[in-house]
Amino acid sequence: MAYYADIVEIIAPSKAKPGGRVDITVRIKNTYSSSVGIMAGGALEYGVSPWPGISFPDPSANVAGGATYSFTGYFTMPEKKATIHAYSYYYGADGSWHFDDEMTKTIDITEGIESQFGSIEILSYSRR
Repeated sequence: MAYYADIVEIIAPSKAKPGGRVDITVRIKNTYSSSVGIMAGGALEYGVSPWPGISFPDPSANVAGGATYSFTGYFTMPEKKATIHAYSYYYGADGSWHFDDEMTKTIDITEGIESQFGSIEILSYSRR
């Protein structure tokens, strides 16, 4: 259980195309009775080290007491199944960000890769 910034949900597709952009939303609830600065972060685990980060264009917000805020982010899907690690932080009275909660969600790759040229059909053939 988080102190102030409880991750309640990661919204992401269950499958994605390798090399494609994957948009995600991390919903974080302020469990404190008044406003708190909350920040979202994340990384992608799929067998490389260090784990690549997930981009959050607007990673922090002041969130009212008891409210849930949605942070949107994105990453490029690797060539194999990946696990999203979402993190939450709260801004403390000491002027620093403090780690608070973590949640994971796995995304599989889609079957087969579609050609950018579509299908090709040979209608006739004659030898020269």
